[in-house]
Amino acid sequence: MNIRKIKTKSLNEQVRDSLYEYIRSMDLNKNNQLPSEDILAEQLGVSITTVRNALNTLSQENLIFRKQGKGTFVNKEVLAIKIQLNSAPEFGQLIEESGYDSEVEVVSHSIKPAGEELAEKLEISPEDKVVRVEKIFYADGKPAIYCIDSYPEKILLEPLTDGDYEKPVFQMLLEKGKRKVLRDTADVFTSITSEDEHLKRAFKADRPKALLTCHSVNYDQDNRAILQVQEYYDTDLIKFSILRKKDIHY
Repeated sequence: MNIRKIKTKSLNEQVRDSLYEYIRSMDLNKNNQLPSEDILAEQLGVSITTVRNALNTLSQENLIFRKQGKGTFVNKEVLAIKIQLNSAPEFGQLIEESGYDSEVEVVSHSIKPAGEELAEKLEISPEDKVVRVEKIFYADGKPAIYCIDSYPEKILLEPLTDGDYEKPVFQMLLEKGKRKVLRDTADVFTSITSEDEHLKRAFKADRPKALLTCHSVNYDQDNRAILQVQEYYDTDLIKFSILRKKDIHY
């Protein structure tokens, strides 16, 4: 299948990206406070609600923090971290934030019964059909992320088109199933390309290569398990850091 550049973004994502670029242009050694929400809304030409949603996203990513009665401030230390392991952005966005041009290739898609293991994770019966989509995400033309998305066919309100498989899965589930992914639980470990032909082929690996692996189950606004994602990262291209909050008692 053809490789397609990732371009489609919602208004909230566009505003979030604009605010992120604005933050990166600030001289944080002099001032790390953002303008008020109404000023940002006026400058961006959007509603205050849209600005607030984008700021909430940046707050969840720990890029900003709020002081009651004082305003919104940039977290300078977190800004120095390119990608946080404890956040889960869309893969194309993740690649672009790592400093690369992003492209995606749909390797395959199919619909078949879930089976015992996947059914347990998605809280469905083994006979229920699931949509399975394999994709490779490229960073400047190099394979950076290989993923397998699996979700129950029955949550979709209308049939999928070929174009739907190319969309970010979170966007597609919202458009076709009115399901918004809000959180996930994930197991993180390593995989070796030589141990799996799919990985070897996806990453064009002629010698064994270690990959950061994340298997997650994603939950929607009703706290229903609706998506399993198997993610494999080439850490030569995508490097993660983690921000850990301390809970120390003396």
